[in-house]
Amino acid sequence: MNFETDLVAHLAGSLQGHLGSAPDVAVVLGSGWAERADTLLSGVERLPLSELEHWPLPKVEGHSPELRLGTVEGRRVLLCGGRVHSYEGWEACELVRGVRSIVKWGTSKILLLNAAGSLRENRPPGSLMPFADHINLGLPNPLASDQSEDGGAHFMDVVDLYEPAWRDALLASRPDLIPGVYAGLPGPSYETPAEVFRLQQMGADAVGMSTIPEALAAKSAGACVMALSMLTNYAAGIGGSRPSHAEVLETAIKHGSAAAEVLAATIQVAPR
Repeated sequence: MNFETDLVAHLAGSLQGHLGSAPDVAVVLGSGWAERADTLLSGVERLPLSELEHWPLPKVEGHSPELRLGTVEGRRVLLCGGRVHSYEGWEACELVRGVRSIVKWGTSKILLLNAAGSLRENRPPGSLMPFADHINLGLPNPLASDQSEDGGAHFMDVVDLYEPAWRDALLASRPDLIPGVYAGLPGPSYETPAEVFRLQQMGADAVGMSTIPEALAAKSAGACVMALSMLTNYAAGIGGSRPSHAEVLETAIKHGSAAAEVLAATIQVAPR
């Protein structure tokens, strides 16, 4: 085994020791999601990430460094705060160490949430977008040989990276939702209007700075993956938009109730 394999195994054991058996669904929270997601849980157990040795801690506002375990409509669910990003200086293996540890613990369904910029005028701020696919434009790949658990490069088929059956079940219960393509850029600066125009031409519907590495790592580890964006702003140049992190958090608060309803529906229809 290599160092990363040892860390993941150690963290999985720590999760078992602190929280007991693994949950049915783990939800990785994005910017502004934590407060509303909390309202869905009952019987909550809390675990600060600082108690988990070698778990990377966030440096960005809006990412509470804590795990919350409870139930949602009878399903055992883990809410994972404390997402870290490549622009904070973390390597790919560190970005996904938490997700890998949760899957190693025994969780088989991973739901990834984020806040993203809308690239389409018909997707206004406050809209929720299930992932149909992604375009990776610079986020690090955790399946590279120097970032994987076992030190080998993993040539994985990602045609159905975001589980079609899970997405279809959500759309059956929430036909108002429109899936889309997420473009991942490394940040931390927002996109230029020229970059936004190019992303639109490429077929992307939203743009953000996270999620893709975690999706690749979770799928490679054997988990079923779903992802959902809260569109918190128009990307630069659309309707005169000048994005800011403050706007992202303000929009997340304003539309939090609607987002929580979609989150609950997504958890309820997760494969069993």
